[in-house]
Amino acid sequence: MTNLKSYFDHIGIVGGGIGGLTLGCALLKEGIPAVIFEKSSEDASHGAAISLSQNALCLLDRLDIYNDLKNQSFVHSEASIQGPQKEICAFKTTEVLTTHRQVLISLLYSRYLNLGGKIFHDHAITSFDVNKCEAVFSNNKKYTLHHLAACDGIRSSIRDTFFAANQEPKYSGYSAWRGIGKSNLKRIHFALGPDSHIVRYPINNKGDVSFVAVKKEDFQFKESWREEGSFKDLVDDFSMYDPNIFPVFENSMKLYKWGIYIRPPLQSMVFKNITLLGDAAHPMVPFLGQGGCMAIEDAYSFAMLCKNYIGNFIDAQKTYDLIRSKRTKSIQRMSMLQGKIYHKKNPIFVAARNAAMRYSNIPGNDLKKIHGYDAHQVVSNYT
Repeated sequence: MTNLKSYFDHIGIVGGGIGGLTLGCALLKEGIPAVIFEKSSEDASHGAAISLSQNALCLLDRLDIYNDLKNQSFVHSEASIQGPQKEICAFKTTEVLTTHRQVLISLLYSRYLNLGGKIFHDHAITSFDVNKCEAVFSNNKKYTLHHLAACDGIRSSIRDTFFAANQEPKYSGYSAWRGIGKSNLKRIHFALGPDSHIVRYPINNKGDVSFVAVKKEDFQFKESWREEGSFKDLVDDFSMYDPNIFPVFENSMKLYKWGIYIRPPLQSMVFKNITLLGDAAHPMVPFLGQGGCMAIEDAYSFAMLCKNYIGNFIDAQKTYDLIRSKRTKSIQRMSMLQGKIYHKKNPIFVAARNAAMRYSNIPGNDLKKIHGYDAHQVVSNYT
């Protein structure tokens, strides 16, 4: 074991993804020391894009990231929905920005470094002493910290050890094809079918389009949470859909098939000197496009509470748990329900769903309630 390294006045952040980097930026902006420990040495966002609604964008704007992000992304104010073959409706949305996940991570990473942040790569946490607030990593390095923020994803070892022992991530019943192709599409587009749906959206002004095709199936990805797939297999899986839905996938563009996993809601997202954020706290199916947004809300809220409570982590944690648990559990339930609505098979229910979408603005109104949330204002109201 190497000598103990002291960061006794720092919040140690486990995980250098969207949640961890957002937290690092938010803490440093508030003058609170932070250090990030990331297990990987390279990006692993295989074929992944991300959509960010106003509830996340307003926070990224306060972190001085939004303008650069907007310049490298695509901003939408309209979406359309169709069945496997025919259009159902189009509707207005609040501003939604879509981009490649790596674009967002790179901007957060640069902002974090510019604020004076430090990140240690190849650091996979192996144990944490909650009494001494000491973290040990797989490379035999050991650090003493002031507080530990776990942003290490759905397979969080911190969650497993201190919050929900013997509770493995559970296959949701859904798998998803993902890839980045080429298309002249200019808005978010959904296609709904029995036990399946497809989402497409441009992620920049260069013709790059994110393609996600979700299917309900019993097969579980037991050994790997992703695998490469062929375009032929994709088309076979979604043969009922209009073939024009599929973007052009060039030879260098890879397609991946993912198993979508979930975990039951926790009674609390805090324990002693540990706070869970993002997928480590509340993984959810992606049918409302809110997974990344919730991680950003968590990170910004916790950093703001640490500042407002002047380093009193007990009070900051209590308020964080109160505010964020209610919000994230609601979004988890709504996301799961959305998948059931998308995947209706009974012709009577499908007709009723399509009519409701076509003759009302239900899709747009439902999203406005989610997108209109301002974590900054909510935290201000509690402190």
